[in-house]
Amino acid sequence: MKVIKTTFLVTLLLINTLLFSQVGTLSVSVEEQNNELFPIFTYGDEVVMNDEFMRVFYKNKRSEGNPTKQEIEEYVDLYVNFKLKVKEAYAKQLDTGFAFKQELAGYRNQLAKPYLTDKTVTEKLLKQAYERSQQEINAAHLLINCAADAKPVDTLAAYEKIQGLRNRIVNGEDFQTIAFQYSEDPSAKTNSGDLGYFTVFQMIYPFENAAFDTKVGEVSYPIRTRFGYHLVHVKDKRPTQGDIKVAHIAIKYYNPEQVDSTKDRIYAVYEKLQSGENWNDLVKEFSEDFNTNQSEGELGWFNRTTSGIPLEFKDAAYLLTNDGEYSKPIQTKFSWHILKRIEQKKKPTYEESVDFLRKKIERDSRSELNREAVVARIKKENKFVNLAGIDAVKNTFDESLLKGEYTKQQGTDRVLCKIGDREYTDNHFYSYVATNQSRSNQSLDNAITAMYEAFVQRINLDYEEAQLEKKYPDFNLIMKEYRDGILLFELMDKEVWTKAVRDTAGLKAYYAAHQEDFMWKERAKITVYSCKNAKTAKKLKNQISKGKNVSPLIEKWNTDDALAVSVESNTIEKGSKKQFENLPWNVGVHDLAQENERYKFVHVSALLPATAKLLEENMGQATSDYQDYLQLLWIDNLKEKYPVEIYKTNIRRLYSNY
Repeated sequence: MKVIKTTFLVTLLLINTLLFSQVGTLSVSVEEQNNELFPIFTYGDEVVMNDEFMRVFYKNKRSEGNPTKQEIEEYVDLYVNFKLKVKEAYAKQLDTGFAFKQELAGYRNQLAKPYLTDKTVTEKLLKQAYERSQQEINAAHLLINCAADAKPVDTLAAYEKIQGLRNRIVNGEDFQTIAFQYSEDPSAKTNSGDLGYFTVFQMIYPFENAAFDTKVGEVSYPIRTRFGYHLVHVKDKRPTQGDIKVAHIAIKYYNPEQVDSTKDRIYAVYEKLQSGENWNDLVKEFSEDFNTNQSEGELGWFNRTTSGIPLEFKDAAYLLTNDGEYSKPIQTKFSWHILKRIEQKKKPTYEESVDFLRKKIERDSRSELNREAVVARIKKENKFVNLAGIDAVKNTFDESLLKGEYTKQQGTDRVLCKIGDREYTDNHFYSYVATNQSRSNQSLDNAITAMYEAFVQRINLDYEEAQLEKKYPDFNLIMKEYRDGILLFELMDKEVWTKAVRDTAGLKAYYAAHQEDFMWKERAKITVYSCKNAKTAKKLKNQISKGKNVSPLIEKWNTDDALAVSVESNTIEKGSKKQFENLPWNVGVHDLAQENERYKFVHVSALLPATAKLLEENMGQATSDYQDYLQLLWIDNLKEKYPVEIYKTNIRRLYSNY
């Protein structure tokens, strides 16, 4: 189905796929077209010049080398259709809607981030994060609660308490005993503060700093986070290993009474592996992880600090030293597993890691260091000046601010500060405070100072962000492309995707007119039986040939031996599956090739003639084809509304110069 909900991510993918991939250069210089501008095509009263066309063409060019005649001409058709749709979107004023403006603002916020960062600070943070990613730390911690806005007297009391506990530990008392008794982290009552192994980005930044800066066997000095004061006891540091990928066979149990019986089953499978039976066949036949048993049991990549994976599972995986090696059965909380190593990655280089690390830093509290550096830079670039400043307003607040109950007061329009030619008055500050206030345990003076500092940071960042289109031509171009892309998506949704789903009468008429495109071939209803030995298979075939119900017999056999018989029923089209390409196409029982010492046969219970598929059986494909049909009709209508003229001679110049 092509009906897609309009979301930030989906629209971004659509734009990147159709036209505006950010891979490649952001612009193509006019010099590359001999410094001459000439028209490529017109649509309605609009014209597309060679510089615009080639800039977008190169951004989406998949192959290396100079553009070919075929590439250029195909892209002309694509770009003509795109420009027609976008023109229609503007004609329908889709750019004036609230949803459009809101989504475009979301894009702009994302695109603005690189322009609002400090490269020097970013590079330092990237290198620090990479170095830390090479280590895993095993630590325990002790917490004394202290709110971020606690009053000085409460902050001092919390600090003195944790410092006293540190002194006891340094003087010989056991860290985890003290943590169990005194830590105000609720989990300490069950784990004595133990955190297991972790690495970069898995703890909040101040805590991470303390862990990486403290030597093995030592206890950090008290560190402050938004939760309070912590002591960090570093128990071990070890090098990280590369991510690993394994496959598994899983036998599940749901209560303690099933542990032994499921253990017998997993060991029966393990014995088959040891005797040389094929891993993939055993996965399909016996694994009860239904998310992976049709994909050879393969799981996603993980490492030794990945959360949500049982420790014993990770330990067993990393004990496998060669690709293809499998483990003995291991038990986790709800399953028995046999693991098979697929691949282990080498640790990535800095260059390979940098994009991932940058995204993590952007979402992490350490990004505040970057923000502070950016604000300092743009204050200077944009000529920020404090005039009356905080002194003009610090005596105009009362205790209501600390309660989060401040009501905006009327200012005197006194100018507090200035950025470029723009002035910010006390009324601007009062509005900011009213919108951003919250309850606080700080002193009133400290709360006002913090508010003013945040206000200054905010107005400087907002001012800089508002200038991006003027300061950076590439940013302006990308924003135009995103704007057009979002409009394209909105219009396609209205004119094609959603329309096709809602137009049930039109869909039925289209389906009936194209019935020959939606046909079943001849089909057979089959059941495949996989048996542990020839004797079992022979008895089953005999019973099935006589028309007997063999389900009770199979159930009895499987009670005695969990691997006795497996059964799979399906309806297949003639020639659709290689496994059955030599199958006699008639009702009856037919032998299949023996696999891994399993005896297999298939029962064809019925043959179904070639027939038309019902619309309900083929709704996805039918709707997709109908959408394509509607789009072609729509493009024809747009070309009538906005006549297109293509300058073929000029198009030849785009590829004949190479």
